[in-house]
Amino acid sequence: MFEDELDDGLESIMLERRMAYVRQVSMEEVMDMFPEAPEIPQNQQLWALLDVQGQPIALAGSESAVKLSAMRHDIETVSLH
Repeated sequence: MFEDELDDGLESIMLERRMAYVRQVSMEEVMDMFPEAPEIPQNQQLWALLDVQGQPIALAGSESAVKLSAMRHDIETVSLH
């Protein structure tokens, strides 16, 4: 129960501050997130910017590019390890 309260509190803080997280994504995840995406080479590294509910905001070929996209839209980023 305490853990759920922490998760809810963190989510509301992230929404209020316009925060999102950055992580590397697999090709399977990309196809799930963006079914309309064009064919992408299997060996391509991709990074996603995701909102607190895990919904995709942006996709790029590098971590720095996805963070730049967030910065341009006044979104603070956090990384998941």
